[in-house]
Amino acid sequence: MINNLRAAWQRHNLFWMLFLLFVVFRVLAILLFRPGGFISDASDYDFYMTWGQLTPMGYRAYENLWTAYPPLFPLIMLPIFEWSSRIPPWIEPRFFFHTLFGLTLLLFEAANLILIYRLAHGLVNGEQLPVVSSQPSATDHRLPTTDYRPPTTDHQLPTTNYQPPAPTLHAPLLSALLYALLFTPLYTMLGWFEPMPLFFMLIGLELLLSQSRMGWLGSAVAAALGFLTKLTPILLLPIAVRWLGSRLSWQAARYEWFDRQASGNLLRPVIYVLIFVGGVVAIGYPVVRQNPALALSSFQVQGLRPPWQSIWALIDGFYGYGLVPIDMRNLVSLETLTWESRIPWRLVSLAFVGIYLWLYTRPYDWERPRTPVAFAGISVILLFLYSKGWSPQFLVWVLAFVVLLLPTWRGMAVVSVLALTNVIESHVFLVLLPDERWILWYTVAVRTLLLVLLIAEFLGQIWPHPERARQIRLTNSWLSWSAIGVGLLAIPVAMPAAAEAYEERRWREHPCQEAISFLREQAGWPDSRVVTEQVGIWQDFYPWLAKNHAIDIVDVYSPLDESPEVVALARLNALADEGPFWWVHRPGEVMTSGRQMSSASSFFAQPNVHIPERYMFGECTLTQVILEGEGEERKRVQAVGGPIELVDMQMNVSRPHNTLYLILYWQAEEKVGESYTVFTQLFDQEMTLIAQQDNLPVEGLAPTDTWEPGKLIRDPYRLSLPDDLAAGRYTLLVGMYQGGQRAAIEHGDGTRSDAMRFVVEMSD
Repeated sequence: MINNLRAAWQRHNLFWMLFLLFVVFRVLAILLFRPGGFISDASDYDFYMTWGQLTPMGYRAYENLWTAYPPLFPLIMLPIFEWSSRIPPWIEPRFFFHTLFGLTLLLFEAANLILIYRLAHGLVNGEQLPVVSSQPSATDHRLPTTDYRPPTTDHQLPTTNYQPPAPTLHAPLLSALLYALLFTPLYTMLGWFEPMPLFFMLIGLELLLSQSRMGWLGSAVAAALGFLTKLTPILLLPIAVRWLGSRLSWQAARYEWFDRQASGNLLRPVIYVLIFVGGVVAIGYPVVRQNPALALSSFQVQGLRPPWQSIWALIDGFYGYGLVPIDMRNLVSLETLTWESRIPWRLVSLAFVGIYLWLYTRPYDWERPRTPVAFAGISVILLFLYSKGWSPQFLVWVLAFVVLLLPTWRGMAVVSVLALTNVIESHVFLVLLPDERWILWYTVAVRTLLLVLLIAEFLGQIWPHPERARQIRLTNSWLSWSAIGVGLLAIPVAMPAAAEAYEERRWREHPCQEAISFLREQAGWPDSRVVTEQVGIWQDFYPWLAKNHAIDIVDVYSPLDESPEVVALARLNALADEGPFWWVHRPGEVMTSGRQMSSASSFFAQPNVHIPERYMFGECTLTQVILEGEGEERKRVQAVGGPIELVDMQMNVSRPHNTLYLILYWQAEEKVGESYTVFTQLFDQEMTLIAQQDNLPVEGLAPTDTWEPGKLIRDPYRLSLPDDLAAGRYTLLVGMYQGGQRAAIEHGDGTRSDAMRFVVEMSD
C-alpha cells in the first residue's frame, strides 16, 4: 500500500507542486484582489451579500422570494453569509463574506484543476489504447453482449484516428498547467460562483469515463447536483445515453434497445436518467416545497428579461448588460414581460434543436473517451450561442474544454482573444464607453466567430469520416488564425476612436466643464496660470489644461512643523510675485493638508492681494488673484472726479497666433465722473503704428463712470500682429481719452505725459 502511494506520488509529484501553487495563489487573491480593478467594482459577490441581507427582513428563497438560480446555490451560499455575519465586521463590511465565500468556491476550483488533470489522463490513455472490442472483458465498463451484432446497426464509420499534437510537457500536466495560468478562471472565482456548477459538469464527465463499473451512477448524481446549481450540467444526460451504449438507428431499436443481453440496450441510460430526475426532485423539492411554482422562477426570469451582450441583443437593439429588470421580492412582475423582442424565439429554438440533434446523431466512435469530452464542449458552446445573453463568467466553461482538447498555441491564442474581448466588452464598453455601440458589435462578432470555430475544431477531432475530419481541422486552423489576427489587429486600429470617445465622455460628465472652458479661453493671456490647494482639482483639470496652462498645487507641509496657514501664506505670496493667477477651489474637496478647511485665508486677507474677478462655474469657483507690488513706479490717469491708477500691467506675445495679449489692472481712488476710452497702440522703432485696440474698459462692459472706488478692474486686450512681423524691440503706448482729448498721465517721478510707454520685446 505504501509503495503504491509512493509510486503514485512520484508519478504525479509535479502536478501536486502545481496544485499547491494554484491554491496558495488563489487564497492570496481572495484576500487581496478585487474584480474590476480600478475601472469598476465588478463582482456578483455583492449581489449575493445583498440577497443574504434579505433573510433577516423575513424573506426566504422559493417562499416569498424568487431567484434566478436553482435551489442548491442559495442552499450553500446563504449559510455562508450567515456564518460570516457572526464575525464582527471589519472597516470594509464585505470582507468576511467575500473571504469565506471565496474560500468555499476555491474548494470547487481546486477540484476542477484535479478533474482537468484526470480527464486529460483519460484522453491520453484513450488515444493510446486500441479500439475496444465489442466482446466483454474483465475490465469492460459495458454490460455483456450477445454474439449477434448487426454490422449496420449504427451505420458506424471508421474512426478519425485523430491524434492530438505531441506537446513538450506530459499532456495531462500541460492541460492542468494551462488552466492554472489562465487569468479568466481566477477572475471568475473572485466574482462569480461559476466554479461550482463547472465542478459538477467535470466530475460528471470524469465519473462517466472512469473504469469503475458504478462510476456512471455517480455521474448521474453529479449531473443532478449540477443542474440544481446551474442548468448547464443537464447537457451530460444525452452524452451519457450515448456513452452507456445506446445506438441511434432502426436496427438498434429493433434488436438492442430492449434486449438486456445486447450491449446497446437502454437499461443503463434509463437508470442514469431516472437517477438524475430522482436526485433533482429529492434534493430540490424540500427547498421549494413552500412555493413549488417558484421552482421555475429561473426559467421565468430568462423569459422576461431582454437579451444582453449577444448576437440576439444586437438584433433586438439592446446594448445594456444582463441585469434582471425586477426586484427579487417582486413576485407579481414575474408574470410580466418587460421586453418586446423582435426575434422569433420559437423558430430560433427549433433551429438550434435541429442543429444539436443533427450533430448528436452522427455516427461518432462513442467508445473513445475523446468523443464524450469533445461533445460536451460542443454542447456547452452551442448552448451559449443559443442563450439570450453572454456574461463574462461563461468563458470559464469554454476554457476548461479548450485546455483538454486543444492545449496548443492556437488554443491558447483563441482563449486569450476571448478573454481580451471579455474585458473590452464588460469594462471598456459597458463601464467606460457605453455609448460606443460599435465596440459591442466588435466583441460579439469576434467571440461568436471564435466559438463557432471551436465547435468545428472539436467536431474535427471526433468526426467519423477520417478524410473529412482532417479537412475540417486544416480549414478550421486557417480560419482560427485569421480570426485571431483580425480580432487583434482591430484593437490598435480602433484605439484612437476609443480614446477620442473616452475623452468626449469624460468631458460631458466633468463637474467643472464651464470652468475649464473659461480657462481655455484664457490660454493666451499672461495671467492664465492656475493655482489650487486641492489635488483633486489638479487631477480633474490637468488633462484639459496641460498644453497651455501651468497648474500649481500649494503644498502646506513643513519639516519645521509650521502651521498650514503660515506655509500657505509664504508659498502663495511667492507664486503671486511671479504674476497674477487663477485660484480654483471646489467645496468639499480635500486639501493637500488632508483637511477640509482651506489654509489660504491668511493670504487673501492681505491688503495688497486684489481679486479683480470671481466666477462660479457649477461646483468650481475661479478667483482672479493679483498681488500689488511695493515700490513700483506709480502711473495715474487724471480723470474727472478722481485719479485712476494703473496697478499692474501684464503682457504675453503668442507667435503661433500672432497676437499680443495685454491685461491692464485699473483701480479708481474716487468715483469717476466721465466715461473714458482706453487706447493701446504698438509702434516699431520708426514709430510706425503696427497694431491698435481702442474701446471702453473690459471690452465695453465696464465704463469708467460705473467703477466702484477701490475695486480692481481687469481690462484685457488682444492686439493682432502682422504675420511677417520681425523680431526686435517695439513700443507700446497705453492711455485714456474722452471726447477726443487724451487724459494726462502722472508718473511716479512727478512728470506728466499723454500716454504710458512700455517696451515690448518680440522674439522669433
